[in-house]
Amino acid sequence: MLHALYTIVIFPIVQIIETIYVLIYRIFENTTISIIGVSFAVTLLSLPLYIVAEKWQKKERDTAGRLKPKLDKIKNVFKGDEQHMIITTFYRQNHYHPIYGMRNSFGILIQIPFFIAAYTFLSNLKTLQGFPFLFIRDMGAPDALVNIGNGMTLNILPVLMTVINCIAGAIYTKGLSGREKIQIYGMAAVFLILLYNSPAGLVLYWTMNNILSLVKNIFYKLRHPLIVLYIVVSGSVLVFVAYLLFIRAGSFNKRLLLAGVSSLVLFIPLYIKFASFLQKRFLSPLINNDYRRTRIFILSCLVLAVLTGFFISTTVIASSPDEFSFIDQYRSPFPFIGNSILQTLGLFVFWPLCIYSLFGRKIKTLLTCLFSSFSLYALLNTLVFQGNYGVISNTFSFSTTAVLTASAGTTIINSAALLAVIAVVFLLVRKDNLSIVSSGLAILLAALAVFSFYNVFRINKAYTNLLARYDEAQGAVHAINPVFSLSKDKRNVIVCMADGAVNGFVKPIFEEHPRLKKQFDGFTLYPNTVSFAVHTLMGVPPIWGGYEYTPEEMNKRDSTPLAEKHNEAMLVLPRLFAGAGYDVTVTDPSWANYAWVPDTRIYDAYENINALNTKGRYTDLWYKRNNFGEGQITGTKIKRNTLWFSFLKIAPPPLRKIIYNDGWYWGTDDIGTSLTDFINSYAVLDFLPDLTAYDAKKPSALFFTNDLTHEVLFLQYPGYVPVESVTARGSGEFSENQYYHTNNAFYLQFGKWLDELKKNNVYDNTRIIIVSDHGAGVDAKLADTDISIPGERREKYNPVLLVKDFGSRGELKTDNAFMSNGDVPVLALKDIIDDPVNPFTGHALKDNPKESGLHITINHLPLPDQHNKNTFKIQRNQWVSVRNNIFDAENWESAAE
Repeated sequence: MLHALYTIVIFPIVQIIETIYVLIYRIFENTTISIIGVSFAVTLLSLPLYIVAEKWQKKERDTAGRLKPKLDKIKNVFKGDEQHMIITTFYRQNHYHPIYGMRNSFGILIQIPFFIAAYTFLSNLKTLQGFPFLFIRDMGAPDALVNIGNGMTLNILPVLMTVINCIAGAIYTKGLSGREKIQIYGMAAVFLILLYNSPAGLVLYWTMNNILSLVKNIFYKLRHPLIVLYIVVSGSVLVFVAYLLFIRAGSFNKRLLLAGVSSLVLFIPLYIKFASFLQKRFLSPLINNDYRRTRIFILSCLVLAVLTGFFISTTVIASSPDEFSFIDQYRSPFPFIGNSILQTLGLFVFWPLCIYSLFGRKIKTLLTCLFSSFSLYALLNTLVFQGNYGVISNTFSFSTTAVLTASAGTTIINSAALLAVIAVVFLLVRKDNLSIVSSGLAILLAALAVFSFYNVFRINKAYTNLLARYDEAQGAVHAINPVFSLSKDKRNVIVCMADGAVNGFVKPIFEEHPRLKKQFDGFTLYPNTVSFAVHTLMGVPPIWGGYEYTPEEMNKRDSTPLAEKHNEAMLVLPRLFAGAGYDVTVTDPSWANYAWVPDTRIYDAYENINALNTKGRYTDLWYKRNNFGEGQITGTKIKRNTLWFSFLKIAPPPLRKIIYNDGWYWGTDDIGTSLTDFINSYAVLDFLPDLTAYDAKKPSALFFTNDLTHEVLFLQYPGYVPVESVTARGSGEFSENQYYHTNNAFYLQFGKWLDELKKNNVYDNTRIIIVSDHGAGVDAKLADTDISIPGERREKYNPVLLVKDFGSRGELKTDNAFMSNGDVPVLALKDIIDDPVNPFTGHALKDNPKESGLHITINHLPLPDQHNKNTFKIQRNQWVSVRNNIFDAENWESAAE
């Protein structure tokens, strides 16, 4: 119950505070200035509430003063029940109720949710830790400015805060009753007690609030306070704009945009006049109809809440329920959906209704038109201007921000749609067709609810299916037992699919860590290697199944479902090795049965094949063994970012990149990347020596997938290890590239495992292949990355291919033969099976169908449900022919017919 109340009432304010803090921090890069800026911004945003509160309090004081003489007479003449009855009658005659006396406390009540929100946010703000300010050594701890001996200190900032609060209260309560003075000074004492041992940053925030309250109380004593306020705010905005344009460094376009948005404050008088014009010319039917106005406002709020908190969240989760299951302490996706609903009920229902109830009919009318127009526009953006964002993680980060760039045409059409929505709403109101607006919103609300519940049904069905196949033994473990077994006297074959590993990073990484050259003894690097797609769905089938499972060949078999063809591909190598007498182990087979959490049941029908999922299985154990303070944060990120992704979806396309904010979604922590996601894969590699036994009686084949190289994360230099706060990234050419960091971590951990294989005398009788399904669109410049295909870069289609054969030794070699990751089956089966045949189609596996080049696709649809049942949705202009040397841009050309 308390969690629900917090999520509805406090969480929206926390998000506002956090967003403002991050925005100011990005501008000034100073924690203290950011706290002060948050105080200014929150004070300005809540100023209308305080103005209304002041009017209510003044009205209460005037009413109480007017009634007091008569009340005193009644109390002097009458006693007991008779006195009570007469006072009740007197109140009724004067349209007054004793509960109205609460209006005197409204100004104080407003502070409570803002205080709780600020306390929640600033008390846990990591950037405060260790940050000094003037005489304060650590803004993340009590200031302890005065040492009074015996290890005891006195915190001065809370005392200063209280003094300022009392001065502001003295000015405000001058001429008021003793009761109101007691309230003000009593609250000052309460805040002193609550904040005395709080972090100095939080106390600074509340001190600034008290200073601004003092300034506000002085303003109230002026003759024209609102005019003076407008002049002061406008002057501040002009100074801020000048700072952005002429002093602040950084992207000029971003600075210009922020300066333009800030300058909108200067035109507040024009907004007021325009609002008055609208009220007179268009909105009089709504002003005079309290029932219809309130109904339309409530329906608009509910449409926004259901759209953002229920419809969008369930639509996303329904597309891949497995991805949102078994996250931290949450087994099913439903806690995320429930939390999303509570968040939007607070943001779009509770607080809007509170604000609505404070104002008179004219402001209520404007709010009603604003919310009704916005709700329709938000629905239009969600359903019509959807966007295609490629791979989206369960923390709602994208594989690339390029997909968020809106074209000029889209921007123009969307702007026209906004104007059309506003025009329709205002015209309907002017024509007094309020019932059409009301009924339309009600129908939309019902439709959103129906589709949302349908999504819930789909999620529940998928989750039930996941439970049926979810092996609890594949959940988190608390001890390590070997799951891989290699033979010391028979041949072993290992194929590691490192998702998204970049070929061009291999040599720089090996140069940075010379020990890798010794560890990767006998390996050959094939730099001239191409993948068939830029994502796993199309890029991984050729690795395990060969050239019959390229996107082009899979589309030719258009009578067979894609999922079935994908499963075939995942089974080709395991079945061939099992048939050759090998014990086969498969882990984390990408998209098996087209499930996000790989459905290992596809291997159950075959003997000598053991399949399991390892990703995430050892995460908690890794955290414990490394005394790491992370852990169980992915669920928190999902809860927060579900709301922000909804903001992105309902926003105009040109603003979505700003909302995404490089994956941070305006959060203070590294929301856009998940350390836990990284550890899910990193822990498996780190524990590989303990996970491997060397007692196999038969030859062994190990086919495992690891996503570490697909994660986007900075790691601690020089060891490229995960830490809670990275303090060193290195200074090399790629030191600021997160993919380079995670690729480093992969090879360093894999190299340790290779040392163990040598120590246990299984290295020379083991063939090892490291391959990736695709590369990555890295930011750092790799040599010759541009190709002749507009909008594409070579490194995205340049997967790693490293091969060590039986008995191979020597320093890392380079072979520039034209290869693809579809060559892996033949490389793995060489000298084990003569003339291998696909067990599903009966066709021979080929290693060199490349004489006339290869057809790859630049299609960017990474999810199964984005394609047809039997074929990939690849447009004619999305086929590319690649031949010979992939480093020659002329060897890349469109293959459109």
